[in-house]
Amino acid sequence: MVMKKVFQRFYVCFDACKKGFLAGCRRVVGLDGCWFKGATSGELLCAIGRDANNQMYPIAWAYVEHETYDSWYWFLGFLQKDLKISNGGEGWVLIYDQQKGLLKAVSELVPRAEHRMCARHIYANWRKKYGGQKLQRKFWRCAKSSCQVIFNYNRAKLAQETVDGAKDMLKTDPEHWCRAFFKLGSNCDSVDNNMCESFNNSIMDSRFLPVISMN
Repeated sequence: MVMKKVFQRFYVCFDACKKGFLAGCRRVVGLDGCWFKGATSGELLCAIGRDANNQMYPIAWAYVEHETYDSWYWFLGFLQKDLKISNGGEGWVLIYDQQKGLLKAVSELVPRAEHRMCARHIYANWRKKYGGQKLQRKFWRCAKSSCQVIFNYNRAKLAQETVDGAKDMLKTDPEHWCRAFFKLGSNCDSVDNNMCESFNNSIMDSRFLPVISMN
């Protein structure tokens, strides 16, 4: 027996979540994707905000066949409409990892938004060549520097331990993951995308269920 596909993708954004976010949350959105764990194939895309207590605030999510440029563009198109993101995303902050196709989709739909990369993932790649607890502390001092003068100082301290490591750090565009380069006005100095990671972990059991039950 051949199973017929009922739908290709499934987008969810409850009206209460949308209104609550627009009424009481900062214009900061984390984006991430994760795999389903059970018999259901595909991936879950999510958009997570921060409430007034700086806690996780689910905004929207979608079930897609694969995490690609096309699926992220489709998801962000709906999210852009629901959150009334206009003027190319001016005044908004998007935080994400290096998911397949996401960077291109974000750049096309909201080119004027502040694009942040998760420093934790930047560090995970950087540490493959420059590991050790001592270098870890120096990396995070750079990432959390409050201004460019302090960033340059902390990077110089890092260069005393590893010149190549200090140079390679610049290859990943620190303006996207270092606090010193963030724009004023967002009222959010987060350098990681842990909210999304926490959300994905909190729904771990649900990710084993069929799509309807999962929702």
